[in-house]
Amino acid sequence: MRSFMIATRILSAAVGAAFIPGAAWACPGCMVGDPKTAGTYLGMTLVMSALPILLVCGLGYWLWKRHS
Repeated sequence: MRSFMIATRILSAAVGAAFIPGAAWACPGCMVGDPKTAGTYLGMTLVMSALPILLVCGLGYWLWKRHS
């Protein structure tokens, strides 16, 4: 029974290691994998960068309109 558990762990580690190269294509730093992926990373970077600024400015505008 113990050898079966060891074999199962080794097999699951090997299968997990087989998927590592596929995950490397999703690297946002190199953007070599797929041109659509590069565009998606750029778009999401712009959205995530602008969102906090827009939220703070929107809250400030709302407070200004409410108290003036």
